[in-house]
Amino acid sequence: MRNYLLTLRKEKNLTQKELAQKLDVSESYYNQIENGERQKNMDISLVNRLSLVLEVPITTIIEHENELRRNT
Repeated sequence: MRNYLLTLRKEKNLTQKELAQKLDVSESYYNQIENGERQKNMDISLVNRLSLVLEVPITTIIEHENELRRNT
């Protein structure tokens, strides 16, 4: 599970549906990303959009993704 995405999303007071709309993906697709069921390696365009919408540096997302890979 990508707990950091859950935390960032909640800090912005966004539901999964609202964030999915901002990312231009379906709610179910975003749910799978957040739960780690899809996008084991997120593509750079999605990472970029997450960075913009959640207002965090892209490096923050990459660091969390690298940490997830080290722990699996």
